[in-house]
Amino acid sequence: MIRQLRHQSDVSALRIGDPNFAGTLAKGLMILQTFLRDPRPYANSELATLLGLPRSTVSRLCGTLLEMGYLDRDERIDRYFIGPAAVALGYPYIVSIPLRAQARPLMQSFADQVRGAASIGVAMGLDVVYVETCAYKRGTLARPDVGALRSVASSAMGRAWLHSLDEKERSAVLRQLKAERPEELARCAAGIKDSLQLQSRHGFAINRGDAGMGVLGVAVASRLRQGTRALLFNCAVPGTQIDAKTLESDVGPRLVELVRLCERNAGVA
Repeated sequence: MIRQLRHQSDVSALRIGDPNFAGTLAKGLMILQTFLRDPRPYANSELATLLGLPRSTVSRLCGTLLEMGYLDRDERIDRYFIGPAAVALGYPYIVSIPLRAQARPLMQSFADQVRGAASIGVAMGLDVVYVETCAYKRGTLARPDVGALRSVASSAMGRAWLHSLDEKERSAVLRQLKAERPEELARCAAGIKDSLQLQSRHGFAINRGDAGMGVLGVAVASRLRQGTRALLFNCAVPGTQIDAKTLESDVGPRLVELVRLCERNAGVA
């Protein structure tokens, strides 16, 4: 199970459970994960306080990450921000998904028809990460870029993934959500239940605005895979131009058709 490390106590707990767990490496990656949650410049002292690490440790780790290009540093304000090597690190994963190029024309056409965004993503712990997005050519507020993270609790894509799990796996994810993101789970519990029931009947997940920003969404967990992970298809549309009823009666079924076509094109019956 993939974990977001937020504090030194998380690293210590994992080391107790697994003596082979590399604590120093985990601390360095924990610094990088901080930028995923809030991508702004950080001072050494901020990172030390936030992560519960000694300032000397943060200084040493940030210096190493700076030398390797995973962090950059603005000397004028004495703060670190994410570096270009972090972007480059994800590139091999993105280009290893050949279906992106095959599906892009279909997704672009679909995005233009609904005046929203059509995307592909994969689950990563308690989030989904977007690996492809095609947006309405004239612009849309519902566009998540490649690399964007969304919670499995609030997003249609995440709920489609939850539905694809067996009962034991799904229960484990929901327990982790309750332990690590209790407020979010409480806010989204009714939406998750509603979406799971809808998927059982119609084959697609739904977000009726739980993710905020006035965006509605539908999603399908496909039978296509990247390694061990299912590819998740999503369509997001601003709530100002569509209502939840139309999303359910029209956009959802059309997304299911698009996914089935992509599966057939890829030779997945």
